[in-house]
Amino acid sequence: MRRTCYAICFFIACVFSTGMLRAQPASEFRLHFVQGDLHRVVTKEILRLFMHFPQVDPSDAKPSIRTTIYSFSERVDSVLPDGSAVIAASLDSFKTGINFGEGPHAENFFRFNSADDWSITHELHDIKVLPRAQFLGHTILFVMRPDGTIARFINLNDFHANAIGHGYQYDMVHAMLSLTDSLRMGQLLEFGMGGMAAANGPYTSPSTTTEIPVTRTVYATRDGVGKMKVHVKYFDPPQRIEYLEGIATPMGILKYSGGGAGYFTVSKGFLKHSFYDDTADVQLAVDIDTVPEEITRTVTTDVYPIPVMHATKITIREIKEHRGTFKDPNAGMFESNSTGEEKKPGTPPQ
Repeated sequence: MRRTCYAICFFIACVFSTGMLRAQPASEFRLHFVQGDLHRVVTKEILRLFMHFPQVDPSDAKPSIRTTIYSFSERVDSVLPDGSAVIAASLDSFKTGINFGEGPHAENFFRFNSADDWSITHELHDIKVLPRAQFLGHTILFVMRPDGTIARFINLNDFHANAIGHGYQYDMVHAMLSLTDSLRMGQLLEFGMGGMAAANGPYTSPSTTTEIPVTRTVYATRDGVGKMKVHVKYFDPPQRIEYLEGIATPMGILKYSGGGAGYFTVSKGFLKHSFYDDTADVQLAVDIDTVPEEITRTVTTDVYPIPVMHATKITIREIKEHRGTFKDPNAGMFESNSTGEEKKPGTPPQ
């Protein structure tokens, strides 16, 4: 009987401890927003596209590699009852560059730095930079959940309307609309690649492979204190797209497979660093040709807190009161002397 009681107690303890271990990541890997908090968010995105056109000799084919570094200032405007927060993200600056080929023989095709006066004057409206430059100096409002995923955008439609309201050319409009897509913008601003949402189990949500909308399933495993590894599987692509990173023409998707992996670290209720690398192999139908393409994207995000003083309560107390007496500046200037004559200013006393 005693052995049976011990066995039951041991079983209950095991179940309880297992439940604690499963519940621990959920509480640890949650963001704690404080209204008024400011953060500097630096995101580096490397996008590698390698298209194998049948007319090009394989030895002459080179991948196109775009490297972009975004610097955002993010402010917690308000905290909602469910723990989510309204975030105001301002794009302060960014750098972008395109290379053809890899290694020491890579060809520099394009460079832009928003902090450089020459770039602003001569290249700001270039199609190669405009999809990103349209956010420069502007504020994007969105709601972020405690798991780092974006629930919705508040003013992204304004940027979308600006893209189609100025009579730009066909290619330019598609380029601008590609980055005002909520899925693509969401994957750039999201914290932890959806890994925090997968702390207690697989997490499925919409995503993109550049401009190809897909569905993703995210798997996360604990990897030490405040750190998680993330694995992602992409599936369910569309049969047809209209634009793909600089190519504005209808394209069919014949085959698709993709996925990725990375990690992120959380400290004191906020993300500190994340790294994510994904790859997709696609077969595109362009006119009568079948074009295999490899899409690789690497995203690194670092978050730096900006010190902010939060006033909890301000009390004003009167310590001492002083009442001054008014003194006429003209008093004594025209006093009468003993003879009844008016005394002029500066007259010495009798």
